[in-house]
Amino acid sequence: MSNFPRLTRMLREGEPVRICLFGSSTCEGIGASAPEKGLCPVVEQTLQYYMPKGVTVINRGIGGNGAKEMHERLPQVLEDRADLVIWQGGTNDVWQDIPVSAFIDQTRDDLQTLRRTGCDLGMMGPQWAKMMEEHSRFAAFRDAVPALAIELGIPFFDRYTRMKSWCAEYDMTRDELSPDGLHLGDRGYQLLGEALAHWIVDLTGAPVAARG
Repeated sequence: MSNFPRLTRMLREGEPVRICLFGSSTCEGIGASAPEKGLCPVVEQTLQYYMPKGVTVINRGIGGNGAKEMHERLPQVLEDRADLVIWQGGTNDVWQDIPVSAFIDQTRDDLQTLRRTGCDLGMMGPQWAKMMEEHSRFAAFRDAVPALAIELGIPFFDRYTRMKSWCAEYDMTRDELSPDGLHLGDRGYQLLGEALAHWIVDLTGAPVAARG
């Protein structure tokens, strides 16, 4: 059974797909040296090889947004009518004076609103970065995102663990991935975008063939 049934059906039927990345500075691409090196362009470029009938990745990321600000922008995402929405959050909420329970409740409500539209959903949690690790509230928000994904039955992309594994695999430091201590640089966005794109493809049940 596919984790992304709508996307799987569309790929099997040879239809173009629309994917929305909804979140904060990671989705926006802050830290990249040029717009085309940010997350959304890397994801779209990587997916083109697997989705030759067409794929559009919509960037709904605004730096500094937490759950409250994302809720205010939810109508924009609903209007996008994306086939798959990847929700990314749990970072900026750490600095906001709200309890983690309020973050969970707001995020749960928004995800359930998105689900009622019939789109597929995925979730991505916070990053492994110096500024986050140094904050006393971070662990609670970091752990809240995968717990909510499990509760709602939404596939979860574990960015935190992946970043640690990339440093080990490519002999990099955490600060090389996030030069300013928070945002990814070009290499980090490349690794994240390619990994996220391949994760999306892997979670479809469609026999998608790469375009050579």
